[in-house]
Amino acid sequence: MDGGIGARLTAGGLCCLAMIVVGPLLGLLWEACAPRLDIDAVLSGATSVFGVQSTVDAYFAMICAVAGVVGGFVAFWRAADAGWPVPLGLGAGGTAGALLAGWVGHLRRAGEVRAALPPNATDLLRDLAEFHVRATGLYLVLPGTALLVLTLALWAGGTALSWPWRRGAPSDRTGLSPRREPPP
Repeated sequence: MDGGIGARLTAGGLCCLAMIVVGPLLGLLWEACAPRLDIDAVLSGATSVFGVQSTVDAYFAMICAVAGVVGGFVAFWRAADAGWPVPLGLGAGGTAGALLAGWVGHLRRAGEVRAALPPNATDLLRDLAEFHVRATGLYLVLPGTALLVLTLALWAGGTALSWPWRRGAPSDRTGLSPRREPPP
C-alpha cells in the first residue's frame, strides 16, 4: 500500500466500518434462518426447547464464521500491506458487528415470541422462549474468523512483514532467500 500512516489508518478504519455495517445484515439473516420455537410444545412441558436454543446459537456461529471468512479474505485482498490497522479494524469492527447482529436478530424476533406466550407466563418460561445468543463467546466468532483468515492468507501469500523474502525474491536450494542489501 502506498502512502504513510494516514493511508494505513484509513484502510484499518474501512475494515472496521465494513465489519460494523455487515453486522445488522447478519442479524437479519440469522433471524430469518434460525429455527422457531414451538411455544405450544414448551407450554406442554416438552424439553425440545433446549435443542432449539442450541441450534439458534449454532446458526449464529455459522453465519458469523462465513462472514468472517469473507471479511478476512477481502481484507487480505484489498489491504494486506496496510499493516497493523487492518487486523485492529477487523477485530474491533468484527466484535461490534457481531454484537449488532445479535441485537438486531433479537429485536426482530422478540415481538413474535412475546406475542405467542400466554399473559401469565413465568419469568423462566419467558427466558427459555426468548430469541437471543445464549453462548456469549459466539460474539467472537466473526472477528476471530476474520483475523484467522487474514493471518493464514498473509502467511500463505507471503506478504507478512516478517517474511519479506516471499515477496518475489529468488530463493536458493535451501528455500531461503539470499540476503538483501539496501540500495546504494
